[in-house]
Amino acid sequence: MTNQSSSMRKAGLAIATIGAFFAASALPPLHAIAHLFLSVAYWPLHSVPTGLAVPSPLLLVITGGLTAGLGAAIWALGTHVVPLSGAAAAKVTSVTVWTWFVIDSTGSALVGAPVNVLLNVGFLALALLASRPERNSAAQTV
Repeated sequence: MTNQSSSMRKAGLAIATIGAFFAASALPPLHAIAHLFLSVAYWPLHSVPTGLAVPSPLLLVITGGLTAGLGAAIWALGTHVVPLSGAAAAKVTSVTVWTWFVIDSTGSALVGAPVNVLLNVGFLALALLASRPERNSAAQTV
């Protein structure tokens, strides 16, 4: 297994795990997790809006599921595509995570949750750094 493959598998697993926890926070006993995340995301401009103490459980499950799916896709690219073309895996990961980052971060800033942009930078860096092709596979064509 190459370093790129291993890194992508680990990054994908980490992102998928965070997504699963986010989805699980839709369950009433775990609402504190959602509230904690929202408190961090809305800081420092203002606290969590009154009517948004815990978002709709369905919304939490959907966004958590999508985040887990993003992680699973990165894991799958590291597992199944890197052996064929590290460059292709890196390009697919790049397009995917930049699309997510721009939309999520722009929306977060517009709704008053700028700290979420900083949290998003962590996911973006994790995915992009993990997907960097090794020097000998960077010359592969897509």
